[in-house]
Amino acid sequence: MAEQDTRKPVSDIKKKIKSGKSEPATPLTRKRRLIFLFGLFMIGFVILAARLGYIQVVKAEDYTSQAVSKQTKSIPVTSERGTIYDANGKALAMNEAGYIVSAAPETIRELEQKNKGYTRKMARKLAEILTDQTAKQIRKKLTSSSRYVTIEKYVDEATYKKLKKLVDDKVATGLQLDKTMRRYYPLGEFAAHVIGITNAQNTGSFGIEQYYDQYLAGKAGRIVSSTDASGRMLNGGIQKYYAGTEGMNVVLTLDEVVQHYVENALKEVQANTKADRVMAIAMNPKTGAVLGMANYPDFNLNDPRTPIDEEEQEALKNMNDQEKVNYWSGTMWRNPMVNDTYEPGSPFKLLTTSMALEEDLTNVSDTFVCQGSITVAGQPLNCWRYYQPHGTETLAQGVANSCNPVFVTLARRLGIDSFYDYLTRFGFDTRTGIDLPGETSAIIQNQKSIGPVELATMSYGHGIAVTPIQLITALCSIGNDGKMMKPRLVEKLTDSEGNTVMEFKPEVIRQVVSRSTSEDVSRMMEGVVRNGTGSAAYIPGYRIGGKTGTAQKVVNGKYTDFTYSSFFAMAPMDNPQFAVLFIVDSPKGVHYGSQTAGPGVHSIMSNCLKYLNVTPVYTGGETADAISTVTVPDVTAMSYSSARKKLKEVQLEAIACPAGTEDFRVVKQYPEQGSQVVPGDSICLYAYE
Repeated sequence: MAEQDTRKPVSDIKKKIKSGKSEPATPLTRKRRLIFLFGLFMIGFVILAARLGYIQVVKAEDYTSQAVSKQTKSIPVTSERGTIYDANGKALAMNEAGYIVSAAPETIRELEQKNKGYTRKMARKLAEILTDQTAKQIRKKLTSSSRYVTIEKYVDEATYKKLKKLVDDKVATGLQLDKTMRRYYPLGEFAAHVIGITNAQNTGSFGIEQYYDQYLAGKAGRIVSSTDASGRMLNGGIQKYYAGTEGMNVVLTLDEVVQHYVENALKEVQANTKADRVMAIAMNPKTGAVLGMANYPDFNLNDPRTPIDEEEQEALKNMNDQEKVNYWSGTMWRNPMVNDTYEPGSPFKLLTTSMALEEDLTNVSDTFVCQGSITVAGQPLNCWRYYQPHGTETLAQGVANSCNPVFVTLARRLGIDSFYDYLTRFGFDTRTGIDLPGETSAIIQNQKSIGPVELATMSYGHGIAVTPIQLITALCSIGNDGKMMKPRLVEKLTDSEGNTVMEFKPEVIRQVVSRSTSEDVSRMMEGVVRNGTGSAAYIPGYRIGGKTGTAQKVVNGKYTDFTYSSFFAMAPMDNPQFAVLFIVDSPKGVHYGSQTAGPGVHSIMSNCLKYLNVTPVYTGGETADAISTVTVPDVTAMSYSSARKKLKEVQLEAIACPAGTEDFRVVKQYPEQGSQVVPGDSICLYAYE
């Protein structure tokens, strides 16, 4: 029997396909399908679980932070920056409480929808109070897409009360006022180039504020508030204040009274000479402590971007943003006593003299002959009095006469190697290390390229450029038995309770020359003031030594007709306690240091020696009776204008402290009532204790 064929006819299969019907799935097929679907589900579950784990474990901190940021508003609160004091404890830089003005734009938009024109009205009202911004500028901030915006970084208490009234009257709903701190300088332009300023982030920008920023700054605090997604404060929400860490206080070596006398002298000299600028440094030769340092023109620390000179103000308006930044940092705020170099001229002769004496290449009675010039390598180098030569003179007379040929001769005896060795000893191969930012180095010609002429000109302070702080540091070693001290502006750091945290003691850099050499040069310096070019600094009863200087100014690598006219003085020469370097940059008309810088040095010396209680000792023809004196009247409790008039009646000048203060009640004066002073002396009148 034949086997039966079970295959279906092709015609039947085609019919089923055409009708869309298929054969029922077998149990095995259904099982495979279920396994496949289950596998897909498990893979999806594993991926989802991994993603969830990644979010909850790996990215938990990030997502939590994002959530918190959308639910809270955190406003930084400036920390209690440390106070800067002068040597006597007077605050020169301090903190002032105020308020940050901010707003939530989303709230403003909702109010605008309910009350059309609300934003424009609010901006107009705010502009009436915040006068440094226009209504258009404020409206732009109020309509920002940000969650919240800062309208003003700082307003005082009086402005706060006006803004608070707008909020209370629902004219400025959505405005928020939070407490903050800002830097305030009670004496305005006083010691501006030394103290420096802080920026919007409360970080020091230059001066002491920058150099000691890590100690002054402290750590900022924050105000954290609960908000909704639009940045609006929640009713009953949490607001926490996280206090910052207070910064340390800085106590300067700078003496407020000395600084006032220095600044007053600078202004007088600048007015009389029409110089581009004038500068001075006052120092204690025994300790290296800087008692006064100033540069004029200066600026008001509370308005540091506005020049004092009206022409400069107009020029600034026409500058672009980058030009303004360059002007502020490169000119207006620049401290030339530390950041700039200049050819010192004749004061450098004291150092050349010290070198030769120390090497036993000359002595005080050694003789020289001035014929008006001296020839070096075929090139004549003139004495300043070439038209009337000094003739035969001793070393002491040569220093008093400031005779160039004398110092050229000394340099020849020293030779290049020895001369450069002493440049290193006096510190001109490095920075002094004074605690101010941006100190620059001296510009000294490469020793290998030095010839006889270059050595000769350096002997009298030409062909070498130094910073004023380098020069006074080196010269003060002469008054300190040959020991050079490290210059410093800070005495100590203290905490909020006044406890000393860190102290900066006097530091000897090195013994530059012997005590006998320093004594010889000191006596010759005294002769300069008694009998030579420095007579402008002479004050009866005081042993003052000094050296004048007049050096051509180099601009773009070329000598010009402009000069740096200077005067270095120190007293009393038997035990120096006070020294000053006074520099006049480009005086108009008379340019000799004795005539331009001399009056300024005399003013500073006469006032500061009395203030420092240096007792006058009258010798020879000097007598106390021969000196005209007046008794200082009591002007405390009077208005400044009345006090000034009363002092004028007895031939005394008044100095407002702080400078530029409007008419005020005098609460303190220096010198005090009953003091004996010389006619023409200045009396500091204080608006505060």
